[in-house]
Amino acid sequence: MVFGSLISAFAVAVLALGVEAYSAPRAPASTNNLHRRLTGQTVAFACFGGGGDCECPTDKNGDSGVLINVYPGYQCAYPNGACTWDDKSGALTNIFQTNCPTVSPCNINGGCSCPLDNFGDTGVLINQFTGYQCAYTGGACTWDFGGVLQNTAQTNCPTEAKCVQSGSDN
Repeated sequence: MVFGSLISAFAVAVLALGVEAYSAPRAPASTNNLHRRLTGQTVAFACFGGGGDCECPTDKNGDSGVLINVYPGYQCAYPNGACTWDDKSGALTNIFQTNCPTVSPCNINGGCSCPLDNFGDTGVLINQFTGYQCAYTGGACTWDFGGVLQNTAQTNCPTEAKCVQSGSDN
């Protein structure tokens, strides 16, 4: 009987401590570290062997851009996800897409076609392009590596903007 009373007293004490800890005032969470703004942010070339990032030119509205894509290859759509390969070496660039064959080079004449994926599904060519893309407040701009604007209906984009890499002369 004494043992049962001791357990009951212990349970009441633990419950009281829990209620006190739960209802104790807490300092508000600091949000200072939750929002971080980067200026001049670029996306690294994950699949481009060129060695550097293209600098985004100022658009026609005077806005700075952020590099969002580099296209040195081709892309095929499949039921289980799109696959992207380097158009020269054929190396798979989105390596975590498990339905994609690891190598699929374009033919010697420069034409790229979609191989069967790892599940035997037929793909559809959705992109074959070599260039880069920058995002701006007024919309994204896409240029080939010769600097010619590809999405000409986007009015904020300079019509010519050759890829210039940081620290280079071109």
